[in-house]
Amino acid sequence: MACEGKNLDLSAKTFDEFVEFFFARDVVYCEPPLNDIVADVVEIGQDYDEAVPSSPEVLIEHMTRLFSEFGQIAPRYSLAQINRGIWTILGPGLELPDLLWDPAIPFSRRLQCIRSMYHVYSDFVAKSDVNVTENCFGMWWDLVAHDFWFQGRLWEAGIQMGDVSKLDAEVRTLLDAMFETLKRILELPDPRTQVCAMHGLGHLHHPAVRETVQEFIENHKSEFTEEHIRWLEECRDGTVM
Repeated sequence: MACEGKNLDLSAKTFDEFVEFFFARDVVYCEPPLNDIVADVVEIGQDYDEAVPSSPEVLIEHMTRLFSEFGQIAPRYSLAQINRGIWTILGPGLELPDLLWDPAIPFSRRLQCIRSMYHVYSDFVAKSDVNVTENCFGMWWDLVAHDFWFQGRLWEAGIQMGDVSKLDAEVRTLLDAMFETLKRILELPDPRTQVCAMHGLGHLHHPAVRETVQEFIENHKSEFTEEHIRWLEECRDGTVM
């Protein structure tokens, strides 16, 4: 991707320009190693001296619309372009997930953005004709959950990952919204979306995860191998990699 200048303001882009910035890139269709994707994403962020939106609220609106309309937008691009684009949005470099925790942005807009992520799975992944999805969908909630627990105000308050009792009401509601969205994704009748949701639950450190995953194991135990059940138990216990 060619550098557009040293200062990047994604919120100054129209919605269509925002989508093109992330997805309209020439990518050879392949499944590169994870560290190659991360390196590429970091490099994009390093193309600029700063990447600060003049209107964080507009940027949240762009993200919410992208996720809500993902089923119509994503088919315009190759799976490789989608994979790189999502890694660029959610991964290191541009720090876009930080906007979800920014108290300067109206709380209702941030909640809506989190909940809109459901449509990525219900309207695109579950309807895809490939057996194995791109790794961005499996790692999506790992990235978001990690960003949540390491957000600035939790870090400054000394709140460790999983210390739910120490969260204030607003932050706890955001965590609950992620759990509720993942639970909805888990309920989709598609094995690929279920794996993505389960992996996300394993990284969320929400108090209701254990009961939810255990119920899923009990209801579907006859469908899985012992190895798969062990992986589900790691998701249940929050030890999954």
